[in-house]
Amino acid sequence: MKKIMFALLAVVLVVVIGIAALLALVDPNQFKPLIAEQVKKNTGRELVISGDIGWRFFPSIGFDIGKTEFRNPAGFAEPNLVQFDSAELSVSVMPLFSQHLEIGNVSLKGGHVFIQTLVSGTSNLDGLGKPAAAGEAATSEPAASEEAVTSEETVPAVDQSQPSKPWSISLEGVEIVDASATVQDDKAGTKSEVEKLNFTLSRFAPGEWATAKFDVAGNSGELGFTANGETELLIAEALDSAELKSLALTASAKDKVNDIQSVSLTLDQFSLGEWSNVTFALQGEVPDLAFDTEGTMRLNIDKAIEHVLVEQLSVTSALKGATLPRPEMTIKLAANATYSLPQSLATFSNMETQVDELALTGSGSFKSAEVPVIRFDLASDAIDVDAFLGTGSSTDTANDGAQGEAGGEGAGTTQSPADKNREPDLSALKTVDLAGKVKVGQLKASNAKLQDVAIDIAIADGVLNLKQLDAKLYSGAIQTKATIDANSELPRYSVSKLIRGVQVQPLLIDVAGNDVLAGTGDITVKLSGNGLAEARIRENAAGTIDINFADGAIYGVNVPEMIREARATLKGQKAEYVKEEKKTDFSAMKATFNIGKGVASTNNLDIDSPLLRIAGNGSTNLVSEAIDFTISTSVVATSKGQGGKDVDEVADLTVPIDVKGNWEQPSFALNIAQLLKQNNELEKKAQKEVERGLEKLLGDKAEDENIKKAADKLLKGLFN
Repeated sequence: MKKIMFALLAVVLVVVIGIAALLALVDPNQFKPLIAEQVKKNTGRELVISGDIGWRFFPSIGFDIGKTEFRNPAGFAEPNLVQFDSAELSVSVMPLFSQHLEIGNVSLKGGHVFIQTLVSGTSNLDGLGKPAAAGEAATSEPAASEEAVTSEETVPAVDQSQPSKPWSISLEGVEIVDASATVQDDKAGTKSEVEKLNFTLSRFAPGEWATAKFDVAGNSGELGFTANGETELLIAEALDSAELKSLALTASAKDKVNDIQSVSLTLDQFSLGEWSNVTFALQGEVPDLAFDTEGTMRLNIDKAIEHVLVEQLSVTSALKGATLPRPEMTIKLAANATYSLPQSLATFSNMETQVDELALTGSGSFKSAEVPVIRFDLASDAIDVDAFLGTGSSTDTANDGAQGEAGGEGAGTTQSPADKNREPDLSALKTVDLAGKVKVGQLKASNAKLQDVAIDIAIADGVLNLKQLDAKLYSGAIQTKATIDANSELPRYSVSKLIRGVQVQPLLIDVAGNDVLAGTGDITVKLSGNGLAEARIRENAAGTIDINFADGAIYGVNVPEMIREARATLKGQKAEYVKEEKKTDFSAMKATFNIGKGVASTNNLDIDSPLLRIAGNGSTNLVSEAIDFTISTSVVATSKGQGGKDVDEVADLTVPIDVKGNWEQPSFALNIAQLLKQNNELEKKAQKEVERGLEKLLGDKAEDENIKKAADKLLKGLFN
């Protein structure tokens, strides 16, 4: 036993003496010129080791190295590609005999990396990794060796009966302190910096869980950012897979206009092919918008890393800002989703979106491309656009406008000339390929109430195509198609609208705030033009509007009453006043309006009723909204007129009525000049008929002056 102890002491003594001799006789710093020479030979770059190199023998073999710099070629903004203040590395010797590589703590302090691309496109990474000429010459040696070992005489037999034991590896830890990096691209005009990076990894070995932590701060252009995180990491023993658990990340970012105050992400566990539970939150401000978003989801990435699956995605975002339709809004989203990495395609199913009281359900997809491709199919039970935008009824709006005018200049909501000539920004139509359908059970917009709304819309190559907008409204139906082409200097548009069986009066009351017209209406609209600014639409729109109304009334004017007034005027009398509603009933009203050069005109206005026939022509100026129409009204039947007054005696009379004023305040008045002219023509015609009758009745006596005077007196009594 004593011999064994003495032998062990001898071995220890030899090792100690050997280490002492190594420390005394071999200075590792004497190898610095050799190391620098080899680096220069293989990379063409200089390696400057200004710090000391020191041995380490306990508890493992290793070395420490002081300040070291790896130079850049001339012409770059910083002298060094890589530099560090100090580094440490060690390896345990005894485990090597068991084919286990046990690395001690790896430490790097004050490390800095600088990468630059010049305006010419040259980078300080160019040339690295290329073998030197000497190295290329050396490559011929293995070929000779390979040829040599083909001889059976020189190759010893390998015993494969005993499989070799695989190597294992472990790492005591990694520590990176105060590291930094700069990536500068002069060609693109960008610069990003990691000002501080700290990273630690606890003891690490395949098949064992390790803890990793980091914190980083830096900037990208004017955007400054910070981030820190912690997770547990497991590398499989076969080194073919990895797992994470208890992942927690936080970050922030800020520049002159954006302030992302906090971003957080937590994940319970992650491994390919398995489901993970994820929570996230985002809070901050961008120009005119503050947001506070949080959400949860289940995440799965397949082992081939080709598909990302998301289940039970739930996101809630509280928004505040001037860019919103409301000062404050809450948006909620729930959906399942998949993302195909090979196709760059995200699809959404079971999607439920809620923006305050507006709710939509459906599905959709998004394909990432130079022009993103979006598809959707959405539905909603009810959408009240007016309530959502905070716009009241048309009556309230009109009253508000009137109060504004009364309150003084600028108090109303009238658009300025600049606003009326401002074209909408349609540049977004050129940046997306979009197509989809929307169905709404009940829709209210601009105070109009629609049901069973179906919309089919597409946007591609700068053209918006409203393929379908069908809806039921006011006991009738509407069908609309439209296109907007944004590829010219002024956008071109065309609209085709077909309205059938609509109750006109309730529609006008809701939309325009007036009840001037009632009846069941059919309207066909075909318009096109250049420019979508309000002023240009009025000036440039061209096309036709056909109207065909039945069983209705025109409110604000009582034509039979005006006929009685006309009759009294012809007699030089005052019409008897009867309290009657100011309306004119009709059984049919038809007209075709031709639109062009800022004017809408018609020459075939026709209004029919059992009592009256009304024909009209004229125009309205779409820019000034002035009205200039002439309406001719005739009594065509013998009956009691509106209000119970007999109009038999004017059955042959046509009453001309002038419609003047503007859209807001039309005025109706008798055209006295035409009426008197018509009266004179009737009187002359009647006088000729009387003379012809007297000749037949009295013969030559009809020329008697007394008889002529009597006939004259009778005619004047009829027309006065």
